[in-house]
Amino acid sequence: MTPTLASPLTPKQKLVWSLLSKGVSASAIANRLNTTRQFVNQTKLSAEAKLSTTLLDEAQANDLQVTKLYPKNGILLGYHPVLKRKAILTYSTNYGIKVWYWHNNPEEVTDPAFLNQVHQYLIDIAQDRCIEIDATNKLHPSRLAHQIFSKLIPELNT
Repeated sequence: MTPTLASPLTPKQKLVWSLLSKGVSASAIANRLNTTRQFVNQTKLSAEAKLSTTLLDEAQANDLQVTKLYPKNGILLGYHPVLKRKAILTYSTNYGIKVWYWHNNPEEVTDPAFLNQVHQYLIDIAQDRCIEIDATNKLHPSRLAHQIFSKLIPELNT
């Protein structure tokens, strides 16, 4: 599989990044892959560098001003000056790069297919990062997004 803008990591980087995101230790990953901790750590650093570059490229392509970059979490917090909205770029091993814009009245979005798609993506983000969330099926995706992203981005809590 060739890395792309939407999914910039090689399969090995993707696996190491995913396992580390889930809290698996470098030693356990090295044992699982029959390699060294040094290889795991170098792969992690390489994956984070690729994610940083890709997230910054996507921010530029979407005219976002970068507020904060979290390569370890595969997240970029930004602001769109024309739309006057916060934006979050996320990376998921299953879905690649996505752009999220904060909406003033998210409950106005009622398309069931779209809401289900967003809900599934958010659950994937939470599972990728071992984030415990409450009442996921009863929450509108905007509230679920806030619950998840608040745990990953400290600036959202201010």
